[in-house]
Amino acid sequence: MESVSLFSLFLIGLTSGATACMFSCMPFLTPLLMTHSKDVKHSTQIVLPFSLGRIFSYTLIAMAASLSSALVKSILDDNRVFQVILGTLTIGMGIFLLVRTLSNRSKRCHTSRCHSQNVQGSLGIFGIGVLVSLNPCAPILTLVALSANTTMWTTAVSYGIAFGLGAVLVPFLFYTMILGTIVQGILEQFRKYIKYIEIFAASLLIVIGMMVFAGKIAL
Repeated sequence: MESVSLFSLFLIGLTSGATACMFSCMPFLTPLLMTHSKDVKHSTQIVLPFSLGRIFSYTLIAMAASLSSALVKSILDDNRVFQVILGTLTIGMGIFLLVRTLSNRSKRCHTSRCHSQNVQGSLGIFGIGVLVSLNPCAPILTLVALSANTTMWTTAVSYGIAFGLGAVLVPFLFYTMILGTIVQGILEQFRKYIKYIEIFAASLLIVIGMMVFAGKIAL
């Protein structure tokens, strides 16, 4: 019965990730890909921590639901706090990318400093992925309902991971293989304007963060 539930949750996540959830990620991932997408490898460095953040979030939701489903539902129904945090984090990421582009730091920094910046950027993207996934959509409420029926945290973790893997599979392939390639092609055609494109992308991320913070873009 447990294996059937895991497979069912995977399919529910897959269906969710292939439809509305995939496009809800676009305002956040597209500007990031515009500043980093040189090839599939670089696109993966953006989409992977974002996807891992989403899986982590679903796992936490499942674990919390196994302890108190009513509490989780009330938090998801009133997610203003997470919206403020997501908006702030997105603005911060945009400012980070804008400063880095304007200072050309990515081209002249030492290896250790570049590595530190990459780690910070990946952690920020991971955090955005975590917060983007905190929304009261029907698939997540299904995850909550199933997780609430188990008292074992290991089972809840497996539920969250199964749902999360399904939810991120199609978006991961879409953003790394398709959108990343499209962005890469556009950047190749406008290579001499790359700095202006990166400035625009970073500024767009700041604007999106402000809109999320103000509640104009809902989770």
